[in-house]
Amino acid sequence: MRAIYDDLAGCGDLCPSPRVDGAFARLVRLVVEAPAGLHARVLRHPAVRELVPRLRALCVEGEHQLEQAWAHRIATSARPRDELRRFPYVENYRMLHALEWDALARLGDGAAVERVAFVGSGPLPLTSFLLAGRAGVRVVDLDRDPHALALSRRVAEALGVADVTFRRSDVGSGAGDDELGDVDLVVLAAFVGSTPAERAVVIGHLAAVMAPGALLTVLGADGFTFHCRGLRRGTLAALVLRGLT
Repeated sequence: MRAIYDDLAGCGDLCPSPRVDGAFARLVRLVVEAPAGLHARVLRHPAVRELVPRLRALCVEGEHQLEQAWAHRIATSARPRDELRRFPYVENYRMLHALEWDALARLGDGAAVERVAFVGSGPLPLTSFLLAGRAGVRVVDLDRDPHALALSRRVAEALGVADVTFRRSDVGSGAGDDELGDVDLVVLAAFVGSTPAERAVVIGHLAAVMAPGALLTVLGADGFTFHCRGLRRGTLAALVLRGLT
């Protein structure tokens, strides 16, 4: 982990390149191929505990640069759908979306999901595009980065994705609350909030402004998707805090 961190930290930037891609691929293999039970022991090591926040920050930046690069490729391609198929993780998105939609169907007690807000959509919001591809579902993508929103709008236009609108919004500050109070489902992106405490603040705010009975899906970078429905604000905040610490 130290060697991978040093390699990534030594890069001039984290835009996709053989060196950057290779370092992230080694990190993924390290996590995926580790023997059962080893993760917890490694993460308890003092040196690793000190390293993890900085490594996580590099992962967030690397993911953003990857999405930005591929969003630009798709938006400027003469054959954008062919370019999308070349994106190395497109099938992962489709598979995870199918699993999440199945979970939502079981949690929703038969209630139709027609209006969705995606918080922290980023430059390549494939999850929101997949949601919008379902009949009768309308999506609003919310992000505080105007450049990410402009690029994602270009990608949507290139791919012919309808039923998605884009709005600049910093949800943690209260901007965009009018969008959140009128949807059936709120999806919180994995990298909103750089720490568990910051993430819990955002989720607590969402709980305060969402419509009664609306669903909240919290996408997690640590391998879980947290769903809740119809909970009181304090209960929701407590559950989220337990889930993220």
